[in-house]
Formats: sequence, structure tokens, C-alpha cells
Amino acid sequence: MNASSRRSSRLRQGLLAVAAMVLSTGLVACGSSSSTSTSTAAGSAGASGAASAGASGAASAEASTKVTWPVTIKGDDGVDVEIKAEPKSIVSTSVTLTGSLLAIDAPVVASTPAKKKDEKTDDNGFFTQWSKQATDKGVKAIDGTEDNLAQTVAGSNPDLIIVAKTGQDSAAKVVESLRQLEVPVLVIDYGSHSWQDVTKTLGQATGRQAKADAVIKDYTTKAEKAKSAISVPKGATSVFTVPGDGTKGANAFTEEAPQVQLLKDLGFTIATVPDNVKGDQSMGDRKDIVQLSPENVQAGLTGENWVVIAADETAKNAVTTNETFSSAAPVTGGKVQYMPPSSFRLDYYSALEMLEAVQKAYPKAS
Repeated sequence: MNASSRRSSRLRQGLLAVAAMVLSTGLVACGSSSSTSTSTAAGSAGASGAASAGASGAASAEASTKVTWPVTIKGDDGVDVEIKAEPKSIVSTSVTLTGSLLAIDAPVVASTPAKKKDEKTDDNGFFTQWSKQATDKGVKAIDGTEDNLAQTVAGSNPDLIIVAKTGQDSAAKVVESLRQLEVPVLVIDYGSHSWQDVTKTLGQATGRQAKADAVIKDYTTKAEKAKSAISVPKGATSVFTVPGDGTKGANAFTEEAPQVQLLKDLGFTIATVPDNVKGDQSMGDRKDIVQLSPENVQAGLTGENWVVIAADETAKNAVTTNETFSSAAPVTGGKVQYMPPSSFRLDYYSALEMLEAVQKAYPKAS
């Protein structure tokens, strides 16, 4: 029996375990009181909240070109994941992390797409900055519905499964059912790490540390050239996105956000969001974004300059015509710049696109 056949056998056994787990859960739910159900849910939430971060920290600073298997990586859910051999068939349940896998030429066979197809995606729901690479590699778009995700993932016969801890593309809620497939499942919190650190971790997990280092070096070289070619605006800069038409306010980016880290590396001074407007609106476990209600937008975006991330035409229109934004000093003073839709999630590809946009927005005076 070859490796692929053995893996298929393990996956079939895992699916039987998942089915048994689902059936058992259903029977217990039918015979239990509501207080028991509440207690179980609370316990699951507590376990999730207690998970520790640090997947990217597990990647070694000095990547070796020769990999000795197995390797063990601590995921951002606190679980030590042993990967026994170089992966040959990776399934990504996070469209955000798929781009970083493609950048290091990892063998991605399938990925869940973005939940919403728009100007940031192609017809498959893959982000436009790397959709060509996905097409060339034959990456299959698979249904990301959580209830059936384990069965769907198993259909691609993976030997490594990648999961995002937070964000709209997170499958963290069903990670235990994925682990029932008896395949290594690595959870990464891309919202709390730079895209470079995420790339390093994925390089370690896939045996492509040298490729990860090369990708980061290429970006760093281009960033250094960009830094010398731009004129950084005076004063602090607020960085944010405009959800929808702007009627619900803004999402301010903190210094944890990869987009902010990119700007800081170029010499920007980043404005902080005052504590008194943050309220209780941080997005779950994410530390990179703070939601601002419409009445707190201008009080929260205190920078003399504004950089709007993932700015489509709707976002631009909201900034210039919606009173929530349009009366602010950066707008009336012409100190607002817009980053492309791909800057919504940073990987190697979108980081390069954002770098180019910053150079165009802030050219050094000749």
C-alpha cells in the first residue's frame, strides 16, 4: 500500500469517527437539559479563549535548506503539531493563508474561497493577487461550510490541513472534527503576526524554509528601495477600512495589523485609537482591528493623515460624501490616500501591491 492509499484509509477512518462524534452529539443533545447544553457551549468557548498564540514564533530565525522530518510546530491554538514527512497534498481552509502557501510554492491542492465574491476575488472566490498562481497550480475551490467541512476536506486526501484562528475565513470552531481525520492540522492567527512571520511558519511546516526566506528577502529589498523613493507625510497617520457604504462606521487598524507594520517599516508614524472610543467593540480575539461606531469615527481616527485600506469605489465615495468621514480635517485638507482592494489581507503578493500603491501616493519630490 503506497502513502496515498494509507492516507486515504486513515481519512476514511477519521470520517467514521467524525460521523460517530456528530451522531453522539445529536443523541446527547436530544436527551440533555438546556442547562447541560449551555454548560458544554461555555466550556468550548473557554477552551478556545485559553488557547495561546505563537505559531509564527515557532519558525526558526535561521531557516535551513535541509529539513529533517518529523518537525513539530506549536500552533496558535496552543497545540503542538507533529508533521511526520514533507507534505505533498495541502488543504487550506483559510483563503487568506492560501496566498502565503502559494508564495512559497507549497503543494496546495484545495482551498476554501472567500465567503463573498467581489472586486477582491476571481470567479472561484480566490484573491486576485494570487488567483493566477492558484489556477496554474490547479488549486480546487472547496465548500467552506463548517457543518460539512471535515467531509469536504477529506475528499481532497490531504496530508496537512491549514486553519486560521480568527477572521471571517476561520474554521477554528470545527478544528476538532478536522483533527478526527488523523491528519496534522496547523492553526495560525494571521491577525496577530506579520505576513512575513506567517510565511516563515508555513515554510517550516512544508519544508520550504529556503523559499520562504527568498520571498521575504525579495520583499525586503523592494521595501528598502520604496522607502528611499517616498516622502513620508508629516504627523501621525490613521489606518482603517470602511465596511460597506460607511454607515456602520470604520474599522481602525492597530499596530498589530500587518498593513500598519508595512507603513511603519517605511517610516510612517501611526496614530493610536483613544481608549475612550474603543468601547467593547474589538473583533473577537483579533488584536489588529478596532471597530468604531459612526459617532466615534473622527474621534478615533486622530491622525493628520488617513490611509484607507482595501478602498473600492464604495469606500472612496463614503469617505468623500458621508458626513461621518467627509467633514474630517484629513478629507477637507486633501490628506487621504487609498490602498488597493488587495491590501485587505496581506501576503507576499498583496504586500508588493500595497508597496507600489504607497510609492504612487507619496512620491518624493524631485
